[in-house]
Amino acid sequence: MHAAGEPGGEPTNVRRLQPLRILLCGRDRRFMRVTSFLLSRRGYEIAQAGTADIVDAVERHRSDIVVFEPSESKVAAAHTISALQTSKTSPALLLVTGGDGTRWNGLATVDKWTPIDDLVLEIEKAALRRIPPSVAALLADRESGSL
Repeated sequence: MHAAGEPGGEPTNVRRLQPLRILLCGRDRRFMRVTSFLLSRRGYEIAQAGTADIVDAVERHRSDIVVFEPSESKVAAAHTISALQTSKTSPALLLVTGGDGTRWNGLATVDKWTPIDDLVLEIEKAALRRIPPSVAALLADRESGSL
């Protein structure tokens, strides 16, 4: 079985009703421009944001997936990731690493400048792992004791 957009996969007539909304966030402007262009050519709806306003941008664009290049500080990145995971839209996360072997246990990662076909495959995998916002809200309510 091949995922939609998987290179070398058999043609499939599985189509989305709406394109995935992807938010690109990182500090490398060249990477952001190139990736944004290539993903939009593949039919994804792309938005970009700086690391300072990523959580607001996720809510504003109702992003399905966030492709996030973390900052130098793992602590600051962890705070941002936590805020994204608890946001109302509950986007899937795909972290972009510099290929330096940095590990983010439990989170999907992809090397920066990976071939676009591989990036698309990882985005599709992340979309399948995403917790729908309604379920995420229900879980948050259960944890807070309001149910």
